[in-house]
Amino acid sequence: MNDNRAKGAGFISIRALFWLLFLASCFYAAYKFIPPYASFYMLKTEVEEEAKTSHMYTDAALANRITTKAAVWSIPLGPDKLVIARGTDQITITVDYTVDLDFFDRYHKELVYHIEVRQPLKERGRILQ
Repeated sequence: MNDNRAKGAGFISIRALFWLLFLASCFYAAYKFIPPYASFYMLKTEVEEEAKTSHMYTDAALANRITTKAAVWSIPLGPDKLVIARGTDQITITVDYTVDLDFFDRYHKELVYHIEVRQPLKERGRILQ
């Protein structure tokens, strides 16, 4: 009888408290980790698309287009972290950057990202920019 009164009085069991804390920590980790990874995959797609159309742009214009797209995805990408190597028949674009994550303003995790895209160059027509 005493046990029924304790359950109805607003108490929570240890098991339920554990699962609530576990789920809250999972959601917090997802909140911290998913945006940088999503931004990485979006930038990788953008770099692949830029490599396909690289025959229309100079290296400086191509670097400007990539850094602009990285800024849209909140990626800290400066011109020093972007390497464009154009050969006679292919282009290689390499992007390296890091993202710092803070957990509760106490713990820090550095995520290192590397993108390397190689695409064959199309026949050089007119360079747009």
